[in-house]
Amino acid sequence: MSLATSSRDYEGQILCYTPGYGWGWSRLDKSGDDAAVDYVEVDRAGPFHIRVHRLFSIQGELRGIVGRVEQPGHLFDGLWVATWTMMEGDFDFVSKLCLRWDIELGPVEPSGDNWPEFRDASPVFCGYGVLAVSHEAAARFMAGSK
Repeated sequence: MSLATSSRDYEGQILCYTPGYGWGWSRLDKSGDDAAVDYVEVDRAGPFHIRVHRLFSIQGELRGIVGRVEQPGHLFDGLWVATWTMMEGDFDFVSKLCLRWDIELGPVEPSGDNWPEFRDASPVFCGYGVLAVSHEAAARFMAGSK
């Protein structure tokens, strides 16, 4: 479940996240209450751009990114992001895409020595999708994986 070492070249760059429906989206508030998010709202907002601040490794494997949404007018604009691969394989952001990137979005930068987490922040949105260099690259990949 690791990303190619060349993925580090994307630090400081913009990647595109295309939300997916399958396992649903939710929102966690400070109260600890977990509520479903109507996917129609996420779908209507569409893909969004993330500026990559850093990549992170788990057990020696490069697995995910921490960044911030930069998409004026988007539902998630300005939120911080932690997103990671959830499938076996070797991936990149161009042609060997991972079909499932779990994602959490919140109002503060996620922190943690191992896994980046949103601590004492609300709300935190959770979902999944595909991360790629562009929405077009993700759409081509998803069309070919059906």
